Amino acid sequence: MSRGVSSGRRTCLELERIILNRHRSGSLGREDALNLFDELLPQARPASVHAFNSVLTVVARADSSSSPRHSAALAVSLFNTMVRSGVNMMAAIIGILIRCFCTVGRLDLAFAAFALFLKTGWRVQNVTLNQLIKGLCDGNRTDDAMDMVFRRMPELGYTPDVFSYNALIKGLCVEKKSQEALELLIHMTADGGYNCSPNVVSYNTVIDGFFKEGEVDKAYFLFHEMMGQGLPPDVVTYNSLIDGLCKAQAMDKAVAILQHMFDKGVMPDTRTYNIMIRGYCSLGQLEEAVRLLKKMSGSGLQPDVVTYSLLIQYYCKIGRCAEARSVFDSMVRKGQKPNSTIYHILLHGYATKGALIDVRDLLDLMIRDGIPFEHRAFNILICAYAKHGAVDKAMTAFTEMRQNGLRPDVVSYSTVIHILCKTGRVEDAVYHFNQMVSEGLSPNIISFTSLIHGLCSIGEWKKVEELAFEMINRGIHPDAIFMNTIMDNLCKEGRVVEAQDFFDMVIHIGVKPDVVSYNTLIDGYCFVGKMDESIKQLDRMVSIGLRPDSWTYNSLLNGYFKNGRVEDALALYREMFRKDVKFCAITSNIMLHGLFQAGRIVAARELYMKMVDRGTQLRIETYNTVLGGLCENSCVDEALRMFEDLRSKEFELDVRTFSIVINALLKVGRIDEAKSLFSAMVLRGPVPDVITYSLMIKSHIEEGLLEESDNLFLSMEKNGCAADSHMLNIIVRRLLEKGDVRRAGTYLTKIDEKNFSLEASTAALLIPIVSEKKYQKESYWLNMCTHQCRHGKGGCALTTRPLKVFPRGGPLPRPRTRRRKRSSKHVRSILPARRPREVATLELLHSSPGLSYAGRRGSLEETMSIQL
Repeated sequence: MSRGVSSGRRTCLELERIILNRHRSGSLGREDALNLFDELLPQARPASVHAFNSVLTVVARADSSSSPRHSAALAVSLFNTMVRSGVNMMAAIIGILIRCFCTVGRLDLAFAAFALFLKTGWRVQNVTLNQLIKGLCDGNRTDDAMDMVFRRMPELGYTPDVFSYNALIKGLCVEKKSQEALELLIHMTADGGYNCSPNVVSYNTVIDGFFKEGEVDKAYFLFHEMMGQGLPPDVVTYNSLIDGLCKAQAMDKAVAILQHMFDKGVMPDTRTYNIMIRGYCSLGQLEEAVRLLKKMSGSGLQPDVVTYSLLIQYYCKIGRCAEARSVFDSMVRKGQKPNSTIYHILLHGYATKGALIDVRDLLDLMIRDGIPFEHRAFNILICAYAKHGAVDKAMTAFTEMRQNGLRPDVVSYSTVIHILCKTGRVEDAVYHFNQMVSEGLSPNIISFTSLIHGLCSIGEWKKVEELAFEMINRGIHPDAIFMNTIMDNLCKEGRVVEAQDFFDMVIHIGVKPDVVSYNTLIDGYCFVGKMDESIKQLDRMVSIGLRPDSWTYNSLLNGYFKNGRVEDALALYREMFRKDVKFCAITSNIMLHGLFQAGRIVAARELYMKMVDRGTQLRIETYNTVLGGLCENSCVDEALRMFEDLRSKEFELDVRTFSIVINALLKVGRIDEAKSLFSAMVLRGPVPDVITYSLMIKSHIEEGLLEESDNLFLSMEKNGCAADSHMLNIIVRRLLEKGDVRRAGTYLTKIDEKNFSLEASTAALLIPIVSEKKYQKESYWLNMCTHQCRHGKGGCALTTRPLKVFPRGGPLPRPRTRRRKRSSKHVRSILPARRPREVATLELLHSSPGLSYAGRRGSLEETMSIQL
């Protein structure tokens, strides 16, 4: 069917003249070429072949609106139409056809067209043969391409040219055979290479290949040899060289090459600056990256989308999303339209930081800017909600994918299955697993791992075994890593018995455990205080020929100290010396921390001095352990001397070091010294983190400096440090204890906005205020806030560790929060399962103003709602 022609019938000669003239001038676009093709075809004459050649050339050339494969396929379709219409062929058209077949990866058809070429008796041009050589190299058939250059071409009477060699060189470099490419480069100038001198492209390709293989010195040497041969490097050469040096973190050499460009009169382009900016960002040298950006703008080059994306990505990576958004807004003001990649980078930054409201706002902006939604945007949103426990919001986002015309992919399903299993909704997770399979998606190792973990947690061992065999049937073979991942998750939740059962089951189906498997179980038993079971696992490990490593002993040492068995820990430490176990910094830190925790200060000092006397290269983590131990044992002056000694030696201290010292000073009432040290951090670094700010804000509130505490909080947010849940809960508690309910309400709003959870101790302070109706305005707001939390509005649930409950008059047994046990009938089979509830049912803990809450250490989080 015709694509539409202009008004008034034009003659064949007129059409040919229009096509040829517009092709020569470069004004013939694809759509016009297609329309002219339809108009010319019915009245074509033998001489029209030249016009058809121009049309095919334009159509076969890829542009921004279509991929090379699509363009090539369209050109082949037009060629077939020409053949059916009886249009005469010419050599150039067959050459275009061969190039199109090579582009779409149909080398069989390309060589068939080449055979047709030879059969007609036409003289084949080198450009056609080079297309075949390039097609062979693109298809990873470099050996066949070499045979064609060095045997077939001479047999047919053709001499390879520089383009033939460059195609071979690129093919070898793509296959990571840059040394062979270099040998071919040398061969070009010899007699066997038909005295075909390499050009700049030849050298550029080999230099880039060496850099990609990590051969920096060879690439650098070839660059200098290239100049020695009298070939002036172009901007592509310099970009390859600078890119390789930046990736090798040799920024000093990259800067020298950039200066060499200027000296030789080669002006850097936007890509040059982008490569340098990426290099500086990868090393954390933001100031240098910004300086180079200013230099770029000063030279008349405008930053492009890549430039902005590099800066936005770096700011997000270091958690400074406010600055990232500032760069984003600056980009928009300067007329650059952000693409989906930049939106995804910023979305991921917000999600990582827990700024869920900003994530939502940015998604709304994407809609307004007409950026089409992709799976990645929704997957980021779902993962963000999942990470912060907002199950219902994650499920809503999952539903919204379909409403926006996107079918959830494996990543979407895997995330949903993971969060449902993590929150105990295993039956719903099974439903979505089945739904994923019914939609033709193949579950990946993450989907299986999450669901198997969920089934383990409810004791469905038969289903676990069925799912493990289904993995194998789908070609996903469980290995030690798969087993270790599930056991690690179970052990971290204190479910070491379930981990042991899973361990036994997967060994039964043929998975071979490794050292990490046993280390995981040993650490799990240590965590729940079953040290004898840990030793049994150590014995089993040795009995099957596995050698315990430092991590094995570290877990046991940590377990002994945590469970108060200091002498056993010291005996094990001595045994490590006897067995010549390789120590690591973590071992020393565990020993130091354990001794300090046990109040064995003298022994801890002796161990530290032995480390110093042996010349052990101590890291900041060890110094932090010693400083923290001294402070916890009321040796603040000694800790301060050590701290000042480290500062005088210009040892690179981190923010945790300063936080330890500031905390110690505040505890002993040396508030002015703590403030002075904090001010020094703000001025000279390191940048205070949320823990440091929490310490100072809490101190201000306790002193009654409430305005100063508010100002410090605002300063923290302005500096890109976001408050976490624990910090906001601390502030609320301190303000409530001071009686400032209004100010506490401001921070409660932030908890709700950020979808954080109220801790039990915070809730305990809120209940009397609400029930006594002492503050009418504030009580109404607090009641609404608590109601919203209970019903999930804003995604805020009251979550805490398992609680002990005591009445004011004396101890009573802790009210038991009943956890519905799912029997085997609730998970009937992997296929099918019932449709899930859209809203999770929260467990309710009925409380009264007469009860106060005291948290205790536990392995699992419980969810509770307070009935007011």
